[in-house]
Amino acid sequence: MNLHQASWPTASADAWSGALLPLSQCNKLRSNDIDAVHAHMSAMFCQHDLYIEGGIPPITFRHNQASLRSLTFNATDYGNPYGRVVVAIPPMEQIYLVQFSLVGKAEITQGNDSFILQPGEMCVLGSNHRIRQVFDEGYKHFTVKIPKSDLETLLMQELGFRPGDLHFSPRPVRLEGAAASFARMIRTVCDDINLGLTSNSHPRTSGSVEDTLKRLLLAAVPHNHSDLYNGSVSSPAPYYVRRVEEYVRAHAQEPISLADLIEVSGVSARSLHAGFRRFRDATPMGYLKNHRLSLARTALRNGVGNGVSVTDVALNCGFTHLSKFARDYYERYGERPSSTLRNI
Repeated sequence: MNLHQASWPTASADAWSGALLPLSQCNKLRSNDIDAVHAHMSAMFCQHDLYIEGGIPPITFRHNQASLRSLTFNATDYGNPYGRVVVAIPPMEQIYLVQFSLVGKAEITQGNDSFILQPGEMCVLGSNHRIRQVFDEGYKHFTVKIPKSDLETLLMQELGFRPGDLHFSPRPVRLEGAAASFARMIRTVCDDINLGLTSNSHPRTSGSVEDTLKRLLLAAVPHNHSDLYNGSVSSPAPYYVRRVEEYVRAHAQEPISLADLIEVSGVSARSLHAGFRRFRDATPMGYLKNHRLSLARTALRNGVGNGVSVTDVALNCGFTHLSKFARDYYERYGERPSSTLRNI
């Protein structure tokens, strides 16, 4: 699915297919001055480097923008048909950018990960690494700017505890499943704004629209808390269960005993076991093991080609018996740790 594949009025379809540009009634800047474009986009997003590679300015730049409460929707065309536009971005600590290609391809590098983003895909930019994008001649794209704190707060509300920093996979995902729903909803909201309709931007509804988009994004793009977020929804757990969960997330790499968890909880062993059985369908130590396995799976997936070994991952995630780790990992994920490290 592409962003333009739906039953929409002709003008809307042309905009999302790249023949025009979405949010045409919400223009922020038109310019042929690359210095003015650089200053404008730095103010809209963050400071970055911008230059033309293999082409000669002037460019014919267009930037259309609309917002709800904290989400900002951006349609951008650098209008450089004779060369490629290069954007070099420092680490973005406060925002995520969800990017779609409307026309053409972008070569994107985040840290050590490089990929091509093309129509029918989306990716999340925003990490502790520098980002470099090279836009093909005639490239047009659509970007959603989301405050990082908003997503982390929503994730905490959904899980019932603070899980720690949120890190998305640097790789693109196809517009299928939750990603397709996310893209369709963005398109509906933006087309309504462009037509002057206020249902989605009304103060009484914009918050719920934003929350739905954030939830869809958390479901659509893999991240370091995906296993927890995509698990079954349960009733809010009592404070002592959440307290133990927070402790496990902060100290999973360290030696932890059942006595430690009982002490942290502040309740009896019997109450703690009953609470975890009822609200997490696991024992406290079983919960610890599952969390460590989830950490290990993420580390193995991220360790491909980086000289990481299964032993290193197991020890770093708090496992001391390697054979038991391998057996538990296979029982949960249906493959050996070495297979995850080799095949992802």
